[in-house]
This record gives sequence, C-alpha cells and structure tokens, in this order.
Amino acid sequence: MMKWINRWKKHRAGMLAGVLTLALTAPAVVPGGVALAVDDGCLGMTGTGTLSATEIVQNDELILRYTLNPSGTHTVTTHRDPVDVIFVADYSGSMANHINSSSSSPIRMDMLKTSSQTLTNKLTTAAAQDRLGLIKFSTNASLEKSFTTNYASVQTAINALQPYSYTNIDEALTLAKSTMASSGVNQTKYVILLTDGAATRWTDDKGKVQSGDQQSADEAKKSADLIAPTGVKVYTIALAEPGSTEIDLNLLQYIATKTGAASYQASSTQQLSDIFDNIIHTLDAPAKLSNIVLHQPLPAGFILAPGRNAAGITFDSAKQEALIPVPDVAYPFQQTSIPLELHLIPTTAAGDYQLQDAQVAYKDACSASKQFTIPFGSTISVNVRAVDKYGNEYLGKTSGDVIRFRTGDKAKQWTIHEVNSSVTSIKFEENDTVVVVGYKNGSSRWDLKPTAPSDFTLKDASGTVIPDASWRKGPGKLTSISGSASQLPASTVYANDDFSAKFIAGYEFDIAGGEWRAYASGDTVTLPDGGNTALNARAFTNAISGSASLPVGGAQASRTVSLDSTPPLIGWKKTIDYPSDDATITIEATEDLSPLSSIKVWLDGSKNPSITVSAGQFTKNGSTYSYKFKLSDVYTNKDDRAGWHQIVYEATSVGGASKSAPDYFVVNPGPSADLVPDGYTQDMYADKPVTVNVKNLKLPVSDKTFGDVFKEGFTLKGMYYVINTTSGTPAASEWKKMAASRLTVTTKTDSTEGTYYVHLKLVDSENIETIIESMPISMDTTQNRN
Repeated sequence: MMKWINRWKKHRAGMLAGVLTLALTAPAVVPGGVALAVDDGCLGMTGTGTLSATEIVQNDELILRYTLNPSGTHTVTTHRDPVDVIFVADYSGSMANHINSSSSSPIRMDMLKTSSQTLTNKLTTAAAQDRLGLIKFSTNASLEKSFTTNYASVQTAINALQPYSYTNIDEALTLAKSTMASSGVNQTKYVILLTDGAATRWTDDKGKVQSGDQQSADEAKKSADLIAPTGVKVYTIALAEPGSTEIDLNLLQYIATKTGAASYQASSTQQLSDIFDNIIHTLDAPAKLSNIVLHQPLPAGFILAPGRNAAGITFDSAKQEALIPVPDVAYPFQQTSIPLELHLIPTTAAGDYQLQDAQVAYKDACSASKQFTIPFGSTISVNVRAVDKYGNEYLGKTSGDVIRFRTGDKAKQWTIHEVNSSVTSIKFEENDTVVVVGYKNGSSRWDLKPTAPSDFTLKDASGTVIPDASWRKGPGKLTSISGSASQLPASTVYANDDFSAKFIAGYEFDIAGGEWRAYASGDTVTLPDGGNTALNARAFTNAISGSASLPVGGAQASRTVSLDSTPPLIGWKKTIDYPSDDATITIEATEDLSPLSSIKVWLDGSKNPSITVSAGQFTKNGSTYSYKFKLSDVYTNKDDRAGWHQIVYEATSVGGASKSAPDYFVVNPGPSADLVPDGYTQDMYADKPVTVNVKNLKLPVSDKTFGDVFKEGFTLKGMYYVINTTSGTPAASEWKKMAASRLTVTTKTDSTEGTYYVHLKLVDSENIETIIESMPISMDTTQNRN
C-alpha cells in the first residue's frame, strides 16, 4: 500500500454554470426552509415544498414537491488511496468541426486538447500516485496509453489525436471495462468518457462493427449495464452546444446514472476545463451529507399512490407519515438543488384536511445529526368527483357547491349550492338522469330531465279541445305540445346555455305505446280512431348526454282519448208470413268503436221519425245492435198495414249517423170476398137449387207511388171452389176453377136432401191464396114448393 499523502484543500460548493444537464421546474413555493446562519465548515441543507393543488378530488393524485438545497463549505484533509482513471476520448470525424455553426468558434478537438491539460495538471499537482490511461475511439476503440503516472505522456498522446470516422461508444465502454479489470492495482477506478455526437456504430460478439443509430445506443447502454456491478463510475461529458441535435444526452445520462457518476455538458473550453477540475475534486473530497430522510406527516386517509413513488419511499402507519430516503450528497456538490416528489391518493371522506410540516433529518459532514422543517401549514380540501355514463363530470366541493362539467371538452355547465355543508357523495339514478347528492348534513336530489309539457292539446273533429276520455267525433288532432322546462333548483347558476336557453331540444309524442315521433311547433297530427287510446308527450334534451345522437326524454304528459270518425254499418230485415196483415221489422247496426246512441225509422215518407229508440232500448250482441218492432206498433188499423210500404232507417254513434236509402216491403193479407146466396138464409131448407154469388171482392195490395218510385198492386189471378158435404178445408185436388163469379148448389142426383158446404179460394197475382170461410146450404127437395 502506498504511503498516505496529506494535503489540505478547501472547496466551496457551487453549481458549474451550464454544466449539469438536470432541468428543474417548480410551481409557487410554500415559504420555508432553514437557512444556515453561520457556515461552520460542516455543510448544511435547507429546503422548500410545494403542493400540486390545495383542492383535490377523492382518489385523484396529489403531488408534494420538495427541493433540498445543500450548501456551505468544508475543509478536509484528504487521506485516500491512489485511484485509476481512464480517459475515453472521441476522435470521430465530427471532432474536426467547430463547436457551433460559427466559423469563429473553436474546433472541438482543439477544445479537448486544451482542456484536458486541466486533468493531467490536477493529477500532477495532487501527487497521489493516481494512474491515468487513454482510450481513443471512433469506429473502433483502442488503448492508446496504458495506466501510468507519467501524465505528460498521456497529454502527448491526447495532443496527437486526429479526427476520423464514426462513433462507437459501445466498443469504447467494453474496452474500458476490460482495461480496468486487468489493471489490478488500485481498488477505486473511474472512467471519464467524452464525445461530441450520438452513437452510430456498435460491435457484435464476433468483433464486427455494425451500423444503426438506435441499436448503437442500445448496445452502449448494455455495456454500461455490465460496468455498473464492477463499481467503476463512468463520468460522461457531452461536448456540444445546448439544444444541439448531434448529441444523445439521454444516453450519456443513462451511462453516468447507471454507474453512479454524473453527466456534464460543455460548450466552451473553459466549461470543459471546469468539468475536469470538478471531477478531480470529486475524487479528492470524501465529505458528504448523509442519512438524509424526509418525514412527511399525512392526514388520515391519505395513502401512497400505488406505483407512482420512487423506490425506497415508505409509509410508517404507526406515525402516519411518509419517509423519503435521499442518497448521500457528496462534497463538492454536483447540484445545488435536489428535487423530490411524494405522490399521494386521498381515499378519505370529503372535507378539509391540514397538511403538517415536513421534517428533514440528516447527518452533516462533521457527523452531527441535524434537522430542519419544510413548512406547509396548508389546508387540503378533498372534493368528491363522479362521472356519469355519458362522461359528464360532477365535482362536489367542501363548500357545498356541486359543479357539472360537460363530457368531452369538460366545459363548465352549472353550479348548484343548496346546502352549506361538505359534499360527501354523488350518485346517479334513473339511467344517470337523476343526481343524488349527499352532504355532511343533509341530501339533495335533482332530476335533470325536462318537466312534462304544460300544453298538450288534442281536438276533436269539430275543433273542440278534448278535455277527457269520453268518446269524441274523429278524426282527432294533436295541435300543440309545449311548456317543458328544467327541473334544476332555483339556486342553479348556469355557466353556459346547455341547461337554460338550449335545454329543450324539441318535443316528441307516442300513440298507444308506439315509437316516439318528433313534433315540430305548428304541426297538426291526425289521431287514429279507437277507444281509450293512450297518448304521451314529452320534451327531450341533448344537455344530459352532451350529444344530439343521444337525446334524453323528460317527464311525460299523458292523455287518454276515444275517437270515432266512422258511422255504424246498418241493415234491416223483415219477417212476414203471407198472407198476413202485419210485419216484424228488425233494424241492425254494427259499431266497433263508440256505443250506438239511437236508431230511427221513417215509414212511408213521413217527415218525422215513425220510431225513435235510444241506448238501452236496443239489444247488443258484441258490436252488433238491433231493434225489433211490428208494423202494428205504428199502424194499429190493419187496413193501414196492408199494401206497399216505404222504409228509411238510421243508426247514430259518436262516429256519425248512417241513414239508409229508401227500401220497400209489402204486407199482403191476400184477396177477400163474400159468398152471398140468392134467396137463401142459414135458417131454412132449400127445396130447389141455390145460386151462390161471389161478392165484395177485395184486393188489398193496390198500386202505390212513393215519389218517383211506383209499386204495382196485386190482381186476382183466379177463383176456385169446392161443394161437398164437409166443412173442413178441401184437399188440393178437389178445387175447381170458377168460370164466373157465381155457382149453383143442388142435391146429389141420388139424394133429395142434405147439407152442402160451399168452399171458395181466391188466388192473387203473387200466388197468395185466401180460403173464404165455407158456407153451408141445407136442402130438402121433398118439402112443399108453394
């Protein structure tokens, strides 16, 4: 082991301007942090904290951001073993370029050669027997100078570099690893990698160089992954202007972070010299701030956001606090601020919660335990958020406000404040058209749908408004739907016109449970006939769903109507057994809808109805109504009933009246006549033949005219007689046609006395037969003929 070399040095912390690649941004800072009143030479730390928000929604992420600021100076006595440092220098073709587009700017290789003297000079001054080696790389990498304490010889090798070819960082790191592994002298080893461009080449397992920018970068990262377990730190330097697209800063940051070192960027010779100086200081200064832990007390119900916090952050349930360990901060400080984040989820009930101050404990460079406070003193309001099926968002606040944001663009639509209490829950009912809000003290229920139309006008055929469900003359008309409005409370403050001026998108109706049909103002819709037809009307709105393709219907106005626009079907029939002096008439009406109200009959052209009957007087069988009457109900005199008759009839329902055309029927009692004997009476015996005459012949159906209609009467077709000794009706075969209207009755040829019956049958032109009552003639030809 080499003899320890004692050397006193004093370092002051400070960030090298434009050197580190770390970018820091922060919102408004909560005042805090404890400044070191006196620089005691042991180093110190202060800090500040910010909140991502002081109002947060249940189960949303809250971020606490901290900035730790190491500060102070430290005087140390360096006691360390010699180290091995290998400088890996890029001499690719781009190193011959100017550092920027200006031709007056320095050449990159010249900057390297000039600034590297800081490295060799510092090692010379340190006199710590550190060894320095040189690897150069472009398309390939080679060990240009093995480890040596002759730093001047290394500088000479650097000065001899000439730009050439491409950039193979993968092979450069692989060679650095093998070189360090074979050195075997010093336990602590460092690599300083400098490049001005992105990786463009890599070397495969067979030693063949391959191209491809992404693959080249990936292979370089793999090489860094292999170096990391060896404990060799790889400091990376990007020789490039800020914002340059030539350099792959992410790759260089990855390599440095993976191996526990730092990444730098330089755009001037001085900056590059300062970086070399800083790296050497890092090797010399073992002083540090250690055992750094940030303690953040958490309100009850706040938990660590799963998968969102850095490794090592834990939660102490006993103390209800989050613990954030911070890696040791070596002096001289590579950065003047250390950003930390704590990601939380409030799973607690809605309300206001006090966030306590954070405490940061650490051990300073003099091994003294220290702590400081990062004050918050902030109240975190945990609000309730709910999202309906359409994607609309509702925010319930601790103030009692409930705010709705439209789906899609999240435009604010309205705010409702009904209860002076924290909102604890927001739920939905009725297919997400009703909002139920729970408060710490109380609840509210808001129906988002439109009210039922106040105007839902139906009219019958006469234009009269239909007030109820009674039968009305059709066709009916739907003439107006209007008057719906929002059901939101009067306290609603509208942020736009979604639920105000634009709330009612239109109206619609359905008939008998059919499909909803759009109704436009001024439309007249014909309603169907039918009994107890249900009609519904409602407004619809696009505000609830946020889309015209998903309209939501409101409360319904309902009506029930019975309409009939068709009069009944009518008919009649008669029953007459000829010969007859009367007729049975039946009037029939078929009405499928409204009930029959009356039946009227006009006979023989009378101006007034001969018969009028109303509901309750006719017989109903299903949809058929009938009324039966006799002609004798109208004409009590049988002579008035005989002959031709005209009939007109009418049936009336709500649907209208059906009146028949005139029709005709005949009542025919048949022809009649009297049998009149000459010189004979019923109380005598005739002693000689008796002449019987047919007198008083009547034909009851005569010609008749009904307006333009002529009905012909019936004539006598024939007269038939039978003379026999019995009073019963003769057989059909016995009748003999009379040639004249008289006949003679005499005794049989073999008889002188007896009673004989004269039978007479009359037949009219309609073949109606009438048999006149037989007349008995008593004869005795043996009596005195005085």
